[in-house]
Amino acid sequence: MDTSLRDHLLSNVAFQKLAEASLDAVVAASREMDLDAGQVILKEGEHDSDLVLILSGTARAFRVDNDGHEVELNEIQAGDCIGELSLLDEGRRTASVKALTDCSIIRVHVDQLTDLSVVGDLKAALATIVVRRVRLLSDEMLASMRAQLEARTLQNQFGYFLIFTIAIFIISTSIFYLVAEDYVEDVYDPGFSWQTVLLFAVPCLFIIRVLKIPLHDLGIKRDGLWTSVWQALAFCVVLSSPALIYMLFFREPVAAEDRPVQITTIFLAQYFLHTVVQEIGARGLIQGLFVKFLDDQKGHRAVLLSSTIFASLHVTLGLDAVILTFFAGIVFGYAYHFQKNLAGVIIIHYWFGVLAASLVAL
Repeated sequence: MDTSLRDHLLSNVAFQKLAEASLDAVVAASREMDLDAGQVILKEGEHDSDLVLILSGTARAFRVDNDGHEVELNEIQAGDCIGELSLLDEGRRTASVKALTDCSIIRVHVDQLTDLSVVGDLKAALATIVVRRVRLLSDEMLASMRAQLEARTLQNQFGYFLIFTIAIFIISTSIFYLVAEDYVEDVYDPGFSWQTVLLFAVPCLFIIRVLKIPLHDLGIKRDGLWTSVWQALAFCVVLSSPALIYMLFFREPVAAEDRPVQITTIFLAQYFLHTVVQEIGARGLIQGLFVKFLDDQKGHRAVLLSSTIFASLHVTLGLDAVILTFFAGIVFGYAYHFQKNLAGVIIIHYWFGVLAASLVAL
């Protein structure tokens, strides 16, 4: 009795289930072989029932499609047993197997097993392995189907997001045209300002509804709320210091009639509501979706792209406003990226805007 063959066969769980007499018969019908890379181990369509145990090396299973191309099914590693389906159902080979590297195998010539009880014992042992493999394959197929469904859903969502982005740019261009043609004399007029915000709010609400984005994903949540608030307030204190020094000691006085903005209670309340709407759209929605679609866990690309889009929407206010909004958007974007809560970035945005207005209005 070849003890090395016996030991090799027993390394596979299928052969461990055989009775001693059956295992002896299988060992007697087995041959150890060395194969070069590229050699065919099993061939699709052939009618044989040999079992093959891969001792070392790697092989691959494949099928040939109608155009004659090889379609890879899976890789076969050392320790795997192949060929059991043809033994169980006595059918033809459903796939070919070729050595990817130099391989050592044990080939069990089942047709040499004359004792039907041994064949039955071998089939019973292999059936357990096949069932286990089918269960594993079913789990893998289910996971694959879920991944495909998620990919298709993500693709559809990106399509909607693209339409949303185009709509925003069309609105921005239209508003710029109205200003350029002098239909709007004062871009700081509250009426025009509210109309602009509402125009941008429509596509934002549409995309939130279509994509079924929960408030939590928009940064509107309790998690991290107070942390984001105190961090934002601390940042505002630091930001205010140089601005106050400039206003007190270096700024030239401006006549009231030359001030583009008047700081009033109505202005402060109105600007706060505008800030909330803008941050939900720019950070919670646009930046959040860029993180999702680009799988941008570090957030750099999402912050840059959302800041660029948001800055372009301020073209009606002039190039200075576009540049200022872009760099402010970078600050707001990173604040939101690290805090994951809109409360803090709303405070920073609002205070930044009020501070900027104060520099030209007081």
